[in-house]
Amino acid sequence: MNKILTILFTLFFLFGCNTKKYYTLGSTLDIVSTTNYTQEIDVVKVDVPKYLRDHTLVRQVTPYQVEIIDKAQWLTPMQKRLTNILIEYLQKSMNNPNVHLYPWNANKHPIHRVSVTINRFIAYNNKVFLQANYKITHINRKKIKTKLFNTTVDTKDATLESMIEAMQSAYFELTKAIKNEIIK
Repeated sequence: MNKILTILFTLFFLFGCNTKKYYTLGSTLDIVSTTNYTQEIDVVKVDVPKYLRDHTLVRQVTPYQVEIIDKAQWLTPMQKRLTNILIEYLQKSMNNPNVHLYPWNANKHPIHRVSVTINRFIAYNNKVFLQANYKITHINRKKIKTKLFNTTVDTKDATLESMIEAMQSAYFELTKAIKNEIIK
């Protein structure tokens, strides 16, 4: 009996304690307010490709193959995290507490509604590619601006940390473009 318990304990230790590392994007702690824009803004949940909807981290290894990165996961699903980053970035950079997830309190009267669709957000060949489109609706004027966004950010090296850092940089480029379009 002791021998069986020892074997089970050893197997559990070898295979059950296989620790994963958890990653997240978008520390908004260092964002500085560059303008005061206090009009109400709705942010619709960011739409992402299927490979970003859960906790798995992926990278493209050939033009035709994407692989799951072993022992690494997103701390929160990227769809939720990217939406939260956009809201936090707009709040802090515009000194605006009136940026909220849509739909929210019906008593509010938003001026703008922002929606983002990410078509590609992946690392490949020591670069991170972000292709997206976004729509900013001026609700009172019934005016809609639709923009395409495309950026490529080099990674410093082939490490996972460098890939995550480049992804964060690429996404903040997108959030800045959205903010600049809102305040035009």
